[in-house]
Amino acid sequence: MSFNSRRWQVRTIVARVQATAAVGTAGLDTAARADRKLEILRIADGVDAGRVSNDEAVAAFERLVEELRPHSGGSLGSAGC
Repeated sequence: MSFNSRRWQVRTIVARVQATAAVGTAGLDTAARADRKLEILRIADGVDAGRVSNDEAVAAFERLVEELRPHSGGSLGSAGC
């Protein structure tokens, strides 16, 4: 395993911060919030150990953010046809 695989890239750090913020602002109960925080830690541990690439980590963090993003039925600018 190369040393480079253990290095966190800036975009990976930003994605982790965004995922952590999404967990904090989502309307989750205590158990669900703890599960999501644990998921973030598992991904981060994988990056630290070189088992998860930065690209894989970014994708996982972005997926988590997307899952927690509130989906509304429409927006203020859309016509409700």
